[in-house]
Amino acid sequence: MFGKIAAFELRYQVRQPIFWITGLIFFLLVFGSVVIDQIQIGSGGNIHKNAPVAIGTTTLIMTLFFMFASTAFVANVIVRDDETGYGPIVRSTRIRKFDYLYGRFAGAFVAIALAFLFVPLGVFVGSLMPWVDPETLGPNRLSDYAFAYVYLALPGLFLVSALFFALTTVTRSMMGAYIGVAGFLIAYFVLMGALRDPSRIELAALAEPLGLAAFQAATRYFTAADANTTMPAVAGGLLWNRVIWLSVALAALAAAYPLFRFETKGARTRRKAETKAEEAYVPPAGPLPAPSFGAAAARAQLVKRTRFEMAQVFKSPAYVVLLLLGLFNSIGALAFGAELRGSALYPVTRWVIDVLNGSFSLIVIIIAIYYAGELVWRERERRTHEIVDSTAVPDWAFVVPKTLAIALVLLSTLLVSAAAGVIVQTFHGYTDYQFGKYLAWYVVPYAVDWTLLAALAVFLQAISPHKFVGWGLMLVYLIATLTLSQVGFDHNLYLYGGYPPVPLSDMNGQGDYWKFAAWFRAYWSAFAVILLVLAYGLWRRGTETRLAPRLKRLPRRLAGPAGLVGGVALVAFVALGGYIFVNTNVWNDYRTAIDDERWQADYEKRFLRYETLVQPSITDVVLALDLDPHAPRLVTEGRYQLVNDSGAPIRQLHLRLDRDTEAEKIVLSRPAKLETHPRFNYRIFTFETPLQPGEQATLSFTTVMQQKGFRNRGNTTRLVDNGTFVNNFEFAPVVGMDKNDLLRDRAKRRKYRLPAEIRPPKLEDMTATGRNYLANADWVNADITITTVAGQTPIAPGYLVSDVTRDGRRTVRYRTDAPVLNFFSVQSADYAIRKVDYKGVELAIYYDAQHPWNVDRMIDALKLGLDYFQANFSPYQFRQARILEFPAYASFAQAFANTMPYSESIGFVTDNTKPDKIDFVTYVTAHELGHQWWAHQVIGADMQGGTVLSETLAQYSALMVMEKTYGQDAIRRFLKRELDTYLRSRGGEAIEELPLIRVENQPYIHYQKGGIVMYLLRDRLGEEKVNAALRRVLAQYAFKGAPYPRSQDLVDALRAEAGPEHQQLITDLFEKITLYDLKTKTATARKRPDGRYDVTLTIEARKMYADGQGKETPAPLRPGELFDVGVFTAEPGKPGFGKDDVAYFRLTPLRDGAQTITVTVDKPPRFAGVDPYNKQIDRNSDDNAIKVSVEG
Repeated sequence: MFGKIAAFELRYQVRQPIFWITGLIFFLLVFGSVVIDQIQIGSGGNIHKNAPVAIGTTTLIMTLFFMFASTAFVANVIVRDDETGYGPIVRSTRIRKFDYLYGRFAGAFVAIALAFLFVPLGVFVGSLMPWVDPETLGPNRLSDYAFAYVYLALPGLFLVSALFFALTTVTRSMMGAYIGVAGFLIAYFVLMGALRDPSRIELAALAEPLGLAAFQAATRYFTAADANTTMPAVAGGLLWNRVIWLSVALAALAAAYPLFRFETKGARTRRKAETKAEEAYVPPAGPLPAPSFGAAAARAQLVKRTRFEMAQVFKSPAYVVLLLLGLFNSIGALAFGAELRGSALYPVTRWVIDVLNGSFSLIVIIIAIYYAGELVWRERERRTHEIVDSTAVPDWAFVVPKTLAIALVLLSTLLVSAAAGVIVQTFHGYTDYQFGKYLAWYVVPYAVDWTLLAALAVFLQAISPHKFVGWGLMLVYLIATLTLSQVGFDHNLYLYGGYPPVPLSDMNGQGDYWKFAAWFRAYWSAFAVILLVLAYGLWRRGTETRLAPRLKRLPRRLAGPAGLVGGVALVAFVALGGYIFVNTNVWNDYRTAIDDERWQADYEKRFLRYETLVQPSITDVVLALDLDPHAPRLVTEGRYQLVNDSGAPIRQLHLRLDRDTEAEKIVLSRPAKLETHPRFNYRIFTFETPLQPGEQATLSFTTVMQQKGFRNRGNTTRLVDNGTFVNNFEFAPVVGMDKNDLLRDRAKRRKYRLPAEIRPPKLEDMTATGRNYLANADWVNADITITTVAGQTPIAPGYLVSDVTRDGRRTVRYRTDAPVLNFFSVQSADYAIRKVDYKGVELAIYYDAQHPWNVDRMIDALKLGLDYFQANFSPYQFRQARILEFPAYASFAQAFANTMPYSESIGFVTDNTKPDKIDFVTYVTAHELGHQWWAHQVIGADMQGGTVLSETLAQYSALMVMEKTYGQDAIRRFLKRELDTYLRSRGGEAIEELPLIRVENQPYIHYQKGGIVMYLLRDRLGEEKVNAALRRVLAQYAFKGAPYPRSQDLVDALRAEAGPEHQQLITDLFEKITLYDLKTKTATARKRPDGRYDVTLTIEARKMYADGQGKETPAPLRPGELFDVGVFTAEPGKPGFGKDDVAYFRLTPLRDGAQTITVTVDKPPRFAGVDPYNKQIDRNSDDNAIKVSVEG
């Protein structure tokens, strides 16, 4: 009987439209990720679209989304018989409870498994399409698809099916099942948020139920070569995850048996009070009151019906559960998300709102979709629709109250999420709640957005033949909003509810962005009214539910007031749309991401040929900037003094301007023919007589940087009311062509028929030393005058010459007293200022008064940096060092000459009162100050390795300041994070990984690997030798133009300082991609009679060299190669760990393979291992230090 029931259920499920619709939807989703370049799941860079890792990642992600379909299949098994009325009949037969229950489940689960086959089928079919770039595809291996389907997908599908099957046996309700789905998803995302820190990855691999975290942990250090050829081994977390959660699934399935009531539940005995009340009721005698259809009646109907519909929601247990789930989700996201790169954050209201926007939207969507179906279809599902429809209530009294009820329910969830924000702020001891921001930045605008969502959901349910169809249409809408913009359809005029982003900043508030969004919100509100009018006109009354007859009577339905409302809304919709179109497409250029790609490709085809064309150098820059931050508008009048210092005649001067900056005037002092390329804002002056060596010329210009109205996307965040931050590459002409902003993705380059790669010159190309990598910026004297509004402080590189305020405008002039790089910023804001004179250098922090927390820490970091860098590198070239806060529209810090802009989102709101977190403020401040030497004294050539001389050495500088601040024993946590970032990033490399000496502006190499390399080198060579090498480079190249230094010059200086015993180490660190596999297999200790401990370690050591794609070749450890070996009384890198916890720490020679080392310590050992501070590039550093087992 079990088999027959299972087969019956399978046939039933497969014949249902939902089976094929579900399969088709997921097929198209996955198919699109393969055939559309803009959509990538698990692939990208050098990882193929059908690589084993990409197939596995896609499969696991789709398992999560498939949860809704899985639940529909298995929950239907329980509720279907009762809903159709056949339940009592079926259960009165001789069918056993076990066969009935588990036979139905088995059939449904097989249907789920069959439907999910569309996912791997989508990858496979997509990989066969002729238009897919063949270089993004690898071979299709059946074993990879089988592993992903059988081992990765089916256990997760079985878990989800078992859990919600068991839940439905208790609730006997589809609603209960979907509330369970919502709860599962929220718990899932909160759990992932809590475990996202790299130090918790092993725990996440076990705790995450679907296996995605385990799969990611197993593949996190895969290179492109690994990802394209290998599925992870079934071992460790990937094995135990399956064991744990399959056990949970079986337990849930077993629990369903006792929880399921096989017998039919009897009718509830009516309470006596109800019966008596009915018996006592006597209908009133006499004529009924006359009906009223006036405005008062309409208002009464609206109020009563809205209250009734809201009561249906508010009084339902489902709403309370969803609300609590939303509260839990918000608190979880906020509590576990208050971190940035290992450092804690103050939960400022701006940050809270940003987090809520991302975490709470899931609950809103679920409520809107679910309750739209429930409210619109309630009467029909309860079979009271004919009675209700026969009343004299007009149709609008159904449409409007149901929409209002959903909107008000969504508003209540909005208020609950805001309350969650306040709760978390209070928990963290932060009491500056700023309720005005909660209201204006969050509650009000999102109340409008969610009302629009409610209107759409009601309209789709009104025109759908079944609520499941309406739910499906909403799902299609959600998918469309996520995917259309990726393929070039991103205009907010046709993306329902779309508007330009409204970035938030404590410094600048919502700026004008809220106004731009308000126009779109008004536009879509008018459209929502049209939808509701149409829903009214197409509303089902009586037994007629077909859409065609309702469409025929629609004109008559719109002949009255409804048509007038709809007409007014239509006029408003068209008028607002016209105004928006003028802003986005007339006053501003409308550009999609694909348009930008095409522009970059055409720009390269036209001008890249001029990249190496010799150009005059700039020696002097005079700028007068007139800033109106409220317009926003920046007018720049400037003058460049040019000189031919190349040694050969120059025939042409090439000038380029930022794409959105207008040139009102560009005049050259020498006769020349001007060739203008308006599309690219590029100009070529051809001298009538070539500019001879030593000859000079003057370039005068006036430019305007502004935004008129608003754009569809990409509204300026550079010129703002409070916190303007621009650099001269944006508002002034740049001499010569540069390739830094061209297309890099190889697939896109092939798409536009460009050479497959665009790369810097090779390290051996000495001609490339004639340019530096920073757009070949010259060393110039600068004289900069800035005029802005009177309440703001404008800042530019140089020393203050004058400061005059007149007629509501403030004019400040700065001038340098020695040449600086022709790369500088201009900032203007209402700043609080903290200044300290330190050894003849003025240290200044320009900050928003709302963010005072880390100002003193920044001052201290500047002091430490100046002391260390001047003592070990060279004198500081300026008399001032300034840090300037800018709005949270970007999250970075940057170094210009004696001026360091610093985002409010990374340094100014970091909470450094927690000792277990990384001091990100000190690190970033020291890094940017280090750039005053490494970039603003020495700048690398525009070739391979150019960024080593700036970014890698700034990393080293910051690490030394961190070590001097916290000690060598406390820096392990930072090194571990840097190592993990480097290893994870290797798999996403778009072209090829290169040795450090040949880095091609690859951040994970010159930042993360570069810092680790320099720190290890300092450890092995000694601090004095490394710093002596750096002084050599400074002495030879500081403040000099071409020929610019190469990374080879740094390596040569290091080799000159290092002894012969370290030459191979320098080769391994700089000239090869060297990886180690260091592992402490066992650590045991025995107490000696004298009270000391003998600690015996079994260590394995291997060394590999990798190529650019990550393919590794074993390499022998060189004789006597040294590694740190340590024994500790606490775990390295954990909070509270310090030098007193170090019982033994020494450099120890290791050989290939396993070996045993015994050391004696005075303290009871707790942890021991090899390379415990993560100084080596170790492929898995989690097994370096392990717990010590004490014997006897």
